[in-house]
Amino acid sequence: MSTTAVDHAHDHSHDHAHPHGWRRWLYATNHKDIGTLYLWFSFIMLLSGGVLALGIRAELFQPGLQLVQPEFFNQLTTMHGLIMVFGAIMPAFVGFANWMIPLQIGASDMAFAR
Repeated sequence: MSTTAVDHAHDHSHDHAHPHGWRRWLYATNHKDIGTLYLWFSFIMLLSGGVLALGIRAELFQPGLQLVQPEFFNQLTTMHGLIMVFGAIMPAFVGFANWMIPLQIGASDMAFAR
């Protein structure tokens, strides 16, 4: 028998394996995963803000009251603005920054990820 056989019983390279499935996203320290989470959140908020915009546009389709009361229309307008600015645009910028800046500066991962 050859003496060049490798003993895999004491191979510890698997000890630092990255989590898989939902744990990969919950315990993410990889900058690309974190950026992807930001971008998905931003996309979901973009869709919900778009639904509010459709409600606003449906009310403004004809003069007068069609679907909602004036107070609720004001609430739709306010929530649409807040969701689009703070839920869609700002997280999208943060997500792109999380994705790109570590790649641009040559870092292997986020600093102080935990």
